[in-house]
Amino acid sequence: MNRDMHVPEVGDTRVGVRLREAEFDLITRILGCESDAARARLLDINPKTVTRVRRGVIGEEFIAKTLIMLRNNAEALAKVNIGTSFEDVFEVGEKQVAA
Repeated sequence: MNRDMHVPEVGDTRVGVRLREAEFDLITRILGCESDAARARLLDINPKTVTRVRRGVIGEEFIAKTLIMLRNNAEALAKVNIGTSFEDVFEVGEKQVAA
């Protein structure tokens, strides 16, 4: 069995999860967050994680904590017609490999 492995380089594309930044920012502003530091506190994560996410590096913890935050605030977000599903803040598709 041939196992040619391609090591992705910065700038290459790959399939992955991307943050819908505008929607994420809107949702977190509605919940009182005006900065990424406040967003990190809301999600109970390190502020550096938010920086990495904005560069396209999204991990399981960020996704899980974001979905928990959406679920915990579903009632308030529903009042302003904002959904709380995975697809409301994330999308799956090609993205560039981050540095």
